Amino acid sequence: MSHGQFDSGIMKIAVPEGWMAFCGIDSECRTTQKKVHIFKDAKLETDIFTHAGITICFFGKEDNYLSPKFFYDNIADMEPFPLGAYTWNGYTCTSFGYPYTMLETNHDGCVFQVMILMKNGEHEISLADADVQTILTSLSQIN
Repeated sequence: MSHGQFDSGIMKIAVPEGWMAFCGIDSECRTTQKKVHIFKDAKLETDIFTHAGITICFFGKEDNYLSPKFFYDNIADMEPFPLGAYTWNGYTCTSFGYPYTMLETNHDGCVFQVMILMKNGEHEISLADADVQTILTSLSQIN
């Protein structure tokens, strides 16, 4: 499987063929290196609204991280599991009717939060997919 690398300036991530990666926006609608969207079969950034994909957020030591878990419905905890350089904690849930797998890992005082939008319209992905595993395994912080 061929893939490229996406470098946000804060994190590096493998991007499998057929996926699109780009930086997201912060609460002030400014592009931020701390949020990366990676969406399957996306051609435009606005495809995040119609496709399944992954959003990875980075919280540095200076950032306040609060788990968003209490915002969601139908929460089911997962057993922690190692993948790539990290051990992930997570749960599945729904948000506005959309199914998500939510993962987080703490590393050296920093947090990676991963939101996997599993189904959006006819588009579907899962944590078990080879592409999703490749993305998570490749995730690394740039020092």
